[in-house]
Amino acid sequence: MISICIPIYNFNVVDLIITIINQGEKSKKPYEVICIDDGSNDEILKLNAEIKSYKTVKYLILKRNIGRSKIRNLFLENATYENLLFIDCDCSIQNGNFLEKYFEQVENEVVYGGRRHHDNPPKNKNKKLRWLYGIKKEDQNINYRVKNPYHCFRSNNFLIKRTIFSQIKFNEEIETYGHEDTLLSLELKKNKIAIFQIYNPVFHEGIEDSSVFLEKTKSAIKNLVLLEKNTLDTSSIKLIKTYYLISKLKLTWLVFPISKTILTILERQLLSKRPSLKIFDLYKLIYFLREKQNV
Repeated sequence: MISICIPIYNFNVVDLIITIINQGEKSKKPYEVICIDDGSNDEILKLNAEIKSYKTVKYLILKRNIGRSKIRNLFLENATYENLLFIDCDCSIQNGNFLEKYFEQVENEVVYGGRRHHDNPPKNKNKKLRWLYGIKKEDQNINYRVKNPYHCFRSNNFLIKRTIFSQIKFNEEIETYGHEDTLLSLELKKNKIAIFQIYNPVFHEGIEDSSVFLEKTKSAIKNLVLLEKNTLDTSSIKLIKTYYLISKLKLTWLVFPISKTILTILERQLLSKRPSLKIFDLYKLIYFLREKQNV
């Protein structure tokens, strides 16, 4: 009834797979687990080698990395069932009824379960920015998600009908990190396909160092600039709305000449032990401005 699709890149998924299998066997409903490794390093391949022996798991290893969009679309060729449940590899499942909740939702076309971060900050201070962003920006409550279903959609934990996903796939022009799920959400909205929101979160375990997170943020903003050139309506994206507001006020000419210096100063603060999300928002805005100017 459900094909559980887990794209893997440089993360140990053994515990996650065991949790899923235990819940799947308990449910006694038809399911399968498909893992596709997108060019992970040898150390990760060794750690994940044992999942090959699990009867309900189909494990494929790609020799080279093909990117976040292509790897997810590849599950269409390998999934058996009509319902595809995508779960990111760097997640954990804390709810003992996680899979059962999705079995209850198979009549819906698209279902998003949400994401959470652990309440306690990471001991490694270099990971503070990513954790803080997750807690304050990504962990939306269910009431907010219900009111803003497309804005809150993420690709880390969602169920989708095979027939829908065959028509509206991840855009493979986006090869690097960032906003592939934004584009999918906009396509769903454009085609008037509802995203049903439920409280069934996974916990994000793959908290990156601040420097890595900033590099991923830059990649995501570059993708956002490309996304904006698409014919889809991107007016709901806060960063784009803010940019056009300051453009309308003719403030970009004032900021742009000193933007590189400002970014250096802001980045120093974000890499500190006490990063500020307000500074992070400003950092993203100025970086977006520079990318819009093709700098």
